[in-house]
Amino acid sequence: MSTWISLPPFVSLPIAVALFFLGGQSEPLKTGAPFWALLMTVYFVLCAAYASAIRQGLYRLLSPIQLVAQGLIVTVVSMESGTLPIISWTGVLSAVSGSFILLNHFFRGKTDSRENVTFDTLPSSASSRGPLCESIPLPVITTDSSGIVVEANKAFSSLVPGGEISGKPVTEFFIPGEDFVSLGAREYIVFQAPLEGLFFFALVEMPRERKKREQSKGTVSLLDPATGLYSHEYATIRTAEELSRAFRYRRWLCGVLLAVEFTYVPGLNYQEDMEKSFLAAFSSFVRTTVRDSDIAFYLGDRKILILLPETPQQGAKDVSLKLMDLPEPLAELKNSFPFSVEIEYGFVYYSGNYPMSKEQFLEKLHSNLGGASE
Repeated sequence: MSTWISLPPFVSLPIAVALFFLGGQSEPLKTGAPFWALLMTVYFVLCAAYASAIRQGLYRLLSPIQLVAQGLIVTVVSMESGTLPIISWTGVLSAVSGSFILLNHFFRGKTDSRENVTFDTLPSSASSRGPLCESIPLPVITTDSSGIVVEANKAFSSLVPGGEISGKPVTEFFIPGEDFVSLGAREYIVFQAPLEGLFFFALVEMPRERKKREQSKGTVSLLDPATGLYSHEYATIRTAEELSRAFRYRRWLCGVLLAVEFTYVPGLNYQEDMEKSFLAAFSSFVRTTVRDSDIAFYLGDRKILILLPETPQQGAKDVSLKLMDLPEPLAELKNSFPFSVEIEYGFVYYSGNYPMSKEQFLEKLHSNLGGASE
């Protein structure tokens, strides 16, 4: 009942009477009958909207409608009665404020309405996922956030003895996050992505060439015995893998190439043992300076490659300059030789936004020796 008492006319009447008593402080502005007719039309529309909001229980709309209605009355009556201009501007402020609040409620209500319609009309995720999974010829499963299998298609079920998949932890079949998995005497590449609050996994059989390369890793010598760095053979495999991973996940990858050069004066004999001692000491310095997540390889021909996953361009430059700042014992060893020792560096930055082969990556590194890729 109290809301009906607050209808705009009941509030406007004492306001209008007070404004007429306060009149005469400035020159009245006569607006004419057409303006009053328009004002009354708008005012009664606002009153009807106020009453409709009460009937529908939309109480949040009552205050802004009241602000607009009373703002109109204050503005026009104060101008007609000749009150101070600040009172007229107060009415304008009230009407504008109420209008903005109403617009805010209107647009927010439209957004909520669209969201409700979308959710109400969408089919349930359980009913829409089934045909999707079965229509994919690849082995496919979906799991919930705790890793329990919600659904698996026939292609995936055929890889598991008994075919019982649903309700079991995904870790019984493979570890989420791994790139490769062996199921049913075959090797697969794992692709995964979120799907409607669940997780979607698809398996693609590994190409024969990739299988041979993966199998050959066991026979590759990981470490170079002379330097203690990773070997050239392992660099060939790992560089291609890091480039592929950077492109797949759109991650940064930087490479730093270090080249040690020995220059002899005419008449000086070849000092193989001295060269090897410096190369071993410098390799040890590189190995202990780079981060645990970085990978250093000895490529042969006195060249060292360092891969810096998820490192920006400035990071690669900082690493290069840090490796040029030799510690005092190594600097003294360098200056003690009868021949000169020079260390050149170059680096390259790969954004992961386009494919790049291992050969292109190494070619850019060699071309940047003696400078830096900016």
